Amino acid sequence: MTPRNYSRRSLLRVAGIAGGAVVAGSASTRVLGRPLVGGNRGTISAYQELPEAELTFYFGANPVEAETRQKVIDKFNEKFPQIKINPVVAGPDPVQELQTQFAGGSGPDIMMAWELTYAGLADREIFADLQTFIDGDAEYQDVVANDHTPELLDMFRYKDAQYVLPEQFTDVVLYYNKAHFEEAGITPPPADWTDSSWNWDKFLETATALTKKSGGRVQQFGFVDAWWPSLSSMVIGTGNGGNWFDRYVNPTAATVTDPKIMEALQWYADLMNVHNVAPNAEQSQTQGGIDVFLAGRASMTLVGHWMYPAMAQLHADGKLDFDIGVLPVGPGGTTAKTDLGGTGLSVSAKTSNQQQAWEFVKYSTGPEGQTVIAESGLFVPVLKSVGQSDSFINAHADVENATVFTNGLQNAVQLPISSKWAELAAAWDRETVKVLQGQAQAADVYPPLEEEMNKILASE
Repeated sequence: MTPRNYSRRSLLRVAGIAGGAVVAGSASTRVLGRPLVGGNRGTISAYQELPEAELTFYFGANPVEAETRQKVIDKFNEKFPQIKINPVVAGPDPVQELQTQFAGGSGPDIMMAWELTYAGLADREIFADLQTFIDGDAEYQDVVANDHTPELLDMFRYKDAQYVLPEQFTDVVLYYNKAHFEEAGITPPPADWTDSSWNWDKFLETATALTKKSGGRVQQFGFVDAWWPSLSSMVIGTGNGGNWFDRYVNPTAATVTDPKIMEALQWYADLMNVHNVAPNAEQSQTQGGIDVFLAGRASMTLVGHWMYPAMAQLHADGKLDFDIGVLPVGPGGTTAKTDLGGTGLSVSAKTSNQQQAWEFVKYSTGPEGQTVIAESGLFVPVLKSVGQSDSFINAHADVENATVFTNGLQNAVQLPISSKWAELAAAWDRETVKVLQGQAQAADVYPPLEEEMNKILASE
């Protein structure tokens, strides 16, 4: 089952191995797109007097997501009828597609950007530095800037330039089957990222109690990974207090031999190969992780918000009663962690209509565009006020713990942002899979892997 054409996992692998919410404070009644008078944070143009322009907006989406994008476009056009936005849905390899287009002298005016792939495009001077627009836009600074999570903005700040503004936040959480927990009389995972009682031991105890066997075969697993197990293990590692790079934006050194990282990888692999509470490599060949969970054959799964719409539909059909909780914290950590991932919007450095393109990016990532995103239930908004608003909560009525998604922002660790991510990911995934498949121990494969990754980082 693949309810999303552009699942986050698929895009990561392409890059690597293959309502009415308002902003708190005096600015809350302002509407983006209307020129402000005065202010001491810079100047702002009379944007509604911008000249006519026709812009191409390039983004990845399945048909349902494309409908939500169109809603944002339509609302923007109500305010700026002179700026026509032509949507273009990306192909299976957006990075290569964009490189080819710009190399040929064309390319879109506005682009969706993915966290793990934008650095390479920035190095090719495809993106404009949005800091120029931000510094000169008092409206943006008054209405939007203080409503952002700084770490999410920083993830899209590369080599001292703000090439992308975040538009949606994508963290991984723990989905669980409520009926399984109720039947077993087990307390479900907590919704508080700081609940340190939900640790590795408690997680394993819970997964073991939920695993059911018959005739030597597992009929129901306590846990299944529905994301990218190699990356899942690294997220678990950050929840153990570890780090796999010296810094996450433009890293200079890999640190995968951090004992807390290796401990986490081994623990995660042992769930499958030693404790048998999760499908091992052989068992995973017959059915994907997400399908195992959706079919009721696993009680917990690790995956992101992008799977929520599919699960909500099953809930509406009476086929799945689920909720979400946080990931477990390791013995070396203090709180559970998730990944700080997401997508954003950028302006082409080549377009002759940068001001109009900026206005669309500002609108889409501001409170009005973010409210449309929140109401859709398809994405997690990046503005704090919108993430805690009724618009978002009401769109997630199928679960009690919807704020687990948004509260993950305060408990997230960035993914590595590097123009060399493809090479790094290929080496890292190759060796990590050996451990996850039970072919090797983390302590044996990660020292030479770290040396290999550091050579990649040091190369021209």
